[in-house]
Amino acid sequence: MKIKMLICILCLAGGFINKVEAQKEPYLKYPHAEISNDEVSLTVFLPDNKKGFYRGTHFDWSGLVAKLNYKKQAYFEGNNTKQKSKTITNIFGPLEASMSGGLGFKDADSDGKFIRLGVGVLQKGKASVYEANNSSYKILDHGTWNIEKGQDWISFTHSLSSDFGYAYSYTKTIRLNKQSFIIAHELENTGTKALNSGLEIAYLLEKTPLKIIYPFKLQIENSASEHLKIGGNEIQITEPFPESELSLDLKGFETISPNNKVTFENSKSGAGVTVSSNQSLSRSLVEVNTNAISTKQFINISVPVNDKKTWTTNYFLYNTNAVQKKVKYEITKVDIEPEVFTIMKDKWNDEFKHVTYPEQVLDRVVEVHPGESIQSAMDAVSTAGGGVVVLKKGIHYLEDTLIPRSKITLVGERQAETIIMQGPNMMVSGINVEPEQQVTDFIIKDVIIQGTRQGKANGIRMSGKNGSRHNRILFQNITVRDWSAQGVHLKRTDNIIMDHCDFQYNGSGGGLYHNVYFLYNKYILQSDCDMSNPIMGKGNKYTSCEFVLAQRCKIRDANGNGIQADHEEAGYIFLHKFDISGCGRVALWFPCEDYYDKYNYTENPKYAPQNIILNRCNVVDNTWGAMWRSVNNSYVINCSFDNKNVDMGLLNCDVTMEQSTFLKGNETYKSVNDWPGDVKLLW
Repeated sequence: MKIKMLICILCLAGGFINKVEAQKEPYLKYPHAEISNDEVSLTVFLPDNKKGFYRGTHFDWSGLVAKLNYKKQAYFEGNNTKQKSKTITNIFGPLEASMSGGLGFKDADSDGKFIRLGVGVLQKGKASVYEANNSSYKILDHGTWNIEKGQDWISFTHSLSSDFGYAYSYTKTIRLNKQSFIIAHELENTGTKALNSGLEIAYLLEKTPLKIIYPFKLQIENSASEHLKIGGNEIQITEPFPESELSLDLKGFETISPNNKVTFENSKSGAGVTVSSNQSLSRSLVEVNTNAISTKQFINISVPVNDKKTWTTNYFLYNTNAVQKKVKYEITKVDIEPEVFTIMKDKWNDEFKHVTYPEQVLDRVVEVHPGESIQSAMDAVSTAGGGVVVLKKGIHYLEDTLIPRSKITLVGERQAETIIMQGPNMMVSGINVEPEQQVTDFIIKDVIIQGTRQGKANGIRMSGKNGSRHNRILFQNITVRDWSAQGVHLKRTDNIIMDHCDFQYNGSGGGLYHNVYFLYNKYILQSDCDMSNPIMGKGNKYTSCEFVLAQRCKIRDANGNGIQADHEEAGYIFLHKFDISGCGRVALWFPCEDYYDKYNYTENPKYAPQNIILNRCNVVDNTWGAMWRSVNNSYVINCSFDNKNVDMGLLNCDVTMEQSTFLKGNETYKSVNDWPGDVKLLW
């Protein structure tokens, strides 16, 4: 039997950053632990059924944040010492809880049992409907807790079993990063019944003025209050709320996936935080009263028997006063790690050719507000000799395709708040240029280019032709998501730079559409890009591409292949610190078929990529790691492989392994007849 439990991502507010230094609070007398790095410090309460800060039955006992500081600015801190152990009255961090009662609640009679995630086995009592604030539920079995800790991380594991089919091992890890912290979850089903479970993350926000920013245009079903200002994708609360309560049921997220990002800013204190999860929403609420402001985002988690599920919530911290008031028009050059140059010199001498950066014109700036024409601004600025087009923050809906122009820098005022959105009636690509109009020195930075999975539309498409190839194109700090065709498709375009970009959840229209697709391109630099979660196609495809350097990138959870590289003139590809995991087929797929006669196996090295270097790559938990045919003059250096079937399968290849580990093992094939039958030739 499957018992459905809804996850609520709840962001409350209380003491949201109103002091520069947090004072030492007496409530830290409760069992707690501290973790820190150079910029972030976090104090969390520890689960304890006798002395713990919280011993109630609604919220998960692990990971309750007592204090959070970023660069000495307090994000959470207590304001009194009174705490009732069975209710939450003085807590300010991420709170998490299963919803809709819990596992087994609906089927239990008054003497029956049910389970709350991270709490234990409870007795139902007389209540027929689960009540979150009911403190009368008796905990019959607390389960067992195991806690591990490092300097900048802490992990809680709650193990629980029952005599009515449900059992689990639930691990929550809080880890600090340079300017953020993440909460990673793993729920393993060790029982005999499927788990459909959830999570409620509370984020306390009390002080006004407060701005709540979503990645979608808000549609409010309830009537809004005069004390709230709602416009576009923002809710602003400028003064304390009166003695009343308001609940807003938000719509608009349904057309966007993933849709689970929310940003909070306090303009008075200057504190800001963006909360995002890697799970999609089923509902979104905002609740306001005189004491608290909360946003609730609901998701569903399902874990079959003998399986496990992972999910992550990220908290990015910043100070709005430290953000440049003037939009930064200039691009930032990519810092290539010195080790890359050393290995290139050792293996390739001076044969690798690096990208050329675009030239910028910065003395001509035009601003475009939501509702105004982006195309008209780009046309006018380009005709005048080039310059900068600044998109003011908000949602810029597209009714038709944007056509790139030469010598244009298209920049968002604030990346998290500047969205170019596929319009509701738009079935064509968001940004597109054909061969007839050669474009050079075109830059997009600091924007979100958001699709709706309608039609057969690319997020960005640039198609050149030999003799007038598009040239010197740069994407920096942009997000391209949820386009039905390619997220980004660049054809016969040279000198391409992608830096700190997010290309995910694209390609819902079919298996030939990918997050990123390069075709007949030369001189490519990718750095710190995420190309995970392609819907039906690949994370990244390089066809007939030469002189490629991709460093510190990742592709995770592709249904099919992670990377494909193939065909004529494909070569000199250097992957440095590339992380590929969770691919349903092959992480690194390098075939050798003739692109124009792909249904006949050719085994010709000119149709396979040559001169490949993998350095410090992590290729794990894929069905197959690397399956290569006729790949020569190539190296695998300092890499880690651990995959389900084969780490590297090599057919007539010349590949040198240096200081690399292959835990599953490699296979060498002398003939295509030896090739494993479950690895299709035409993938």
